[in-house]
Amino acid sequence: MATPAKKYLFESAFDTYTEVGIIGHGGSGTVLHVKNEYGSSYALKYLSPQNVTTQKLKRFKNELSFCEKNTHPNILTIIDSGFIAFKRTKCPFYVMPLFKGTLRDLMKEKIPVDKILPLFSVVLNGVEAAHKQKIWHRDLKPENILHDTANDQLVVADFGIAHFEEDFLHTMIDTEPHERLANFQYAAPEQRQRGASVDHKADIYALGLILNEMFTKNVPIGTNYKKIGDVTADYKYLDSLVELMLSNSPERRPDNISAIKKELIAKGNQFIIEQKLSNLKKTVIPRSEIDDPLVISPPQVKEVDYNDRVLILKLDQIVNNLWVGQFHNPRQSYSCPMGLGPDNFHIQGNIASVRVEPDMSQKAVDQFKIYADWANHSYKREVQRDMEVKEKQEKEQLRIKIKKEEERQDILKNIKI
Repeated sequence: MATPAKKYLFESAFDTYTEVGIIGHGGSGTVLHVKNEYGSSYALKYLSPQNVTTQKLKRFKNELSFCEKNTHPNILTIIDSGFIAFKRTKCPFYVMPLFKGTLRDLMKEKIPVDKILPLFSVVLNGVEAAHKQKIWHRDLKPENILHDTANDQLVVADFGIAHFEEDFLHTMIDTEPHERLANFQYAAPEQRQRGASVDHKADIYALGLILNEMFTKNVPIGTNYKKIGDVTADYKYLDSLVELMLSNSPERRPDNISAIKKELIAKGNQFIIEQKLSNLKKTVIPRSEIDDPLVISPPQVKEVDYNDRVLILKLDQIVNNLWVGQFHNPRQSYSCPMGLGPDNFHIQGNIASVRVEPDMSQKAVDQFKIYADWANHSYKREVQRDMEVKEKQEKEQLRIKIKKEEERQDILKNIKI
């Protein structure tokens, strides 16, 4: 009778995980299905003993550090980590949510044509979120894009060979010439050349391959490949974009994922989400989301002082001219004691002051709070309106630009030299 294979036990500082089965083996690690002490299922990735080298430990640490801090919904988030000893070798591991499938699985099931771009846009969101933090993946492929069946979301995973900016993680290392940077089938031309510089443009190349494959079931090879227009006329316009993304020269590819998104938006794909790096939240957020400290945390009175018939109110943050303008010109009708109208308050930086008699000082504080509350609401409306107007103008300008370029290309096709 065969002896059952040994099941490993992984202990972190706060939980214990028991192996249920093997999900898969990667270039340097193994991914397991595990359960914790409460019976909840997770996926666990550990660095195999034979791969515990200085270089791969640093890469594992980079991936762990980035994904532990991640809050973006389309990038894998690590929820726990620790070490396990295999024959005296200390091997790091991390725990992540258990996903039932990958983009590869979805592609095998045949994605409905009208759902391909919405799914692809989610992949763009995840990769762009990494790029905006100066991190490029360098090993994008359908197998590394996990599918959350519960929410029908895609999550970019496996940043094991990603490039991390030195000021973000101080363990960045060079890749040895003999080490393969990426899955050969999805590798950009520069990744196949020893000593060539590999940056975010390699990810754009891989995304071009994936986009074409999602429609045609074929990974483009050379120039004579099956195009999207050969499968569906409605999305033929994507072929020129894919061609740019697959340029052998990185310089000819789109500058960034934002440029790809703008092309898709100009073609009427309004579900595409533009993103930006939030300095406040230290993460990547939708561009339409307000990222203004005066909106996220409306100014409040922090301290009060009184000196020589002048009431001084200190706010918890500095306000700008737009906020001050909303304060001094409230849209609401109001009545107030003489000398305590909005214009009577002088505001500069985070200090407001007003001349007032001692017996009216509390009333002045109360009036200021009322005006400040009105200003906070009006300021938020103005910021939102300005963002919407700017976004609408940019989309229209982009639409006109692309239309002119299409007209130019159509004319050039019919000119014979």
